[in-house]
Amino acid sequence: MKRLIVLSISLILVMIACGARKKEIAKEEKPVAVTVAAVAKGNLAISKTYSGTIEGWKQAKIYASIPEAIVELPFSEGSLVEAGQPVVKLDKEGSASHFRQAEAMYQDAKDNYEKMGNLYQQGAISQQTYNNLKTNLEVARANYESARQQVELTSPITGILTDLSVNVGQYAPIGVPLATIAQTDKIRMTIYVDGRSASFIKAGQPAKIEISGGENSDEAYESKVTEVARSADPETRAFRAELQIDNQNKHLRPGLFARAVITVDELDNILIVPKEAVFLVEGVAKVYKLDGDRARSQTITLGESTPEAYQIVSGLAQGDQVIVLGRNLVEDGTLVKVMENSKATQAAEKPKEG
Repeated sequence: MKRLIVLSISLILVMIACGARKKEIAKEEKPVAVTVAAVAKGNLAISKTYSGTIEGWKQAKIYASIPEAIVELPFSEGSLVEAGQPVVKLDKEGSASHFRQAEAMYQDAKDNYEKMGNLYQQGAISQQTYNNLKTNLEVARANYESARQQVELTSPITGILTDLSVNVGQYAPIGVPLATIAQTDKIRMTIYVDGRSASFIKAGQPAKIEISGGENSDEAYESKVTEVARSADPETRAFRAELQIDNQNKHLRPGLFARAVITVDELDNILIVPKEAVFLVEGVAKVYKLDGDRARSQTITLGESTPEAYQIVSGLAQGDQVIVLGRNLVEDGTLVKVMENSKATQAAEKPKEG
């Protein structure tokens, strides 16, 4: 009997000790420092990014029509070329060139016309004969100009020689641009917009241009939409849009790959939360909502987004507090302490104990 009493007393003491230990452990629970943000109503400007290549506002590519040897390149890349100046000169004596023949025929027709002109003034030849001589001269001049343009490839516009892809001694390839001349005080970019977004893009609308690669890749440039096609491309179902970028400082060069960021929709008076507050669990969007001094996992439905915020369709109400900084350190039911951003940052950087 005494032994039974002793065992009962020992068991009671053990239970008391365990309870005390649990209370001690409970007292030792430390809150995780976090910052929170209130779910609030606001506006979201929804933007889309389109890729493309920038070009000169006016741009001309130089092609050869005969496969003749290149004998002279009067300009180097980066040079200013006036309209009508030759950019690539081909061999006038080559077998593919009819320049010398056309030149000789033109000179002969010119000399004959000038000689017969004196006789016509004296009445020695008829009006019909004189008109035929004049026609022959005009035909010979046209043939000469055509032959000359085949061996002297000129620029149709005044601009900068932005690309020269051939060398002296090389035979000019047919169907391949030998050089590109562009007006670079203004730059244009062509993009293709899906049908849903096209209705939000109008002429005069601002856009930001981001350059990929090169010395100016970290800069963003202001631009504007100058034209939006009224009908979609029958194959891609996309609408072509043209953007204009001021380039007076000549920082941008045709041929650079770029991205255009354009606002395509604006949502007003909607619930939004910072993007940092949202995380995914097996594809399901969640946040940690503040419940007193505890973090509670909350499933939410997302709408549109920007780089900074999400639209909340369901799962949260205006005024709810969601954990932002320190979110990765908590679980459902974790004790938390709301702190200022700077203090919470320092606390979050400390590793967990135990």
